[in-house]
Amino acid sequence: MTPRLLPAEFANRVKRLRWILLLVWGSTTFCAAFFARDFNFTLLGGPFGFWMAAQGSVLIFLAITWIYALLVNHWEQQTQSDPETPSAS
Repeated sequence: MTPRLLPAEFANRVKRLRWILLLVWGSTTFCAAFFARDFNFTLLGGPFGFWMAAQGSVLIFLAITWIYALLVNHWEQQTQSDPETPSAS
């Protein structure tokens, strides 16, 4: 059984996770756009810079969303008083 998580601790974890994922999102967006011409190697039949701007960034954004949902759902379950009863929110 996982230990119970206090609401204040839950809020701090979510805030920290948001900042980390925002930093990943911003650096992905900036690097793909700013350094696209510098990525000169070929990946899947096309230049890596084009692939990253067109496909890779979207995949990273989807991964960010998935990670956020997975972790916050897990932490929400830890804040519930009775693990067998789902929250009404």
